[in-house]
Amino acid sequence: MKLLNEAECHKNIVDVKNNLTLSRSILKVHCQSRDDDLGEHFLRFQDVAYTFSFHDSFVVLTRFKCILWKGANLEYHKTFVAYEADAFPECGVLYSWEARDDGIYLSKNGGLMKLMYLWDID
Repeated sequence: MKLLNEAECHKNIVDVKNNLTLSRSILKVHCQSRDDDLGEHFLRFQDVAYTFSFHDSFVVLTRFKCILWKGANLEYHKTFVAYEADAFPECGVLYSWEARDDGIYLSKNGGLMKLMYLWDID
């Protein structure tokens, strides 16, 4: 099997969108991998999605964790794995996360949105 190099492989993409329809509150997003802390980002209701892209590592499995917060005092939150590579590096995959009032949804590669997580509260 021939291994792909970065030039032959499109970057994977993770995006996070604020679709908090009822509350229309700010969504705070913080994502990081073992090597990269992407910082905190604040999304207004139906803002352009927060997006980051990357190549899978050929040495260790690529994994990005995110924490999302919502609510007037950011009292609702959830920590989850937003992307985790398979045993073999992938190219050009899209993980679209959407924060809704009832939970956090995922669409992989443009498929249907599926509820993945419910919000935790302090």
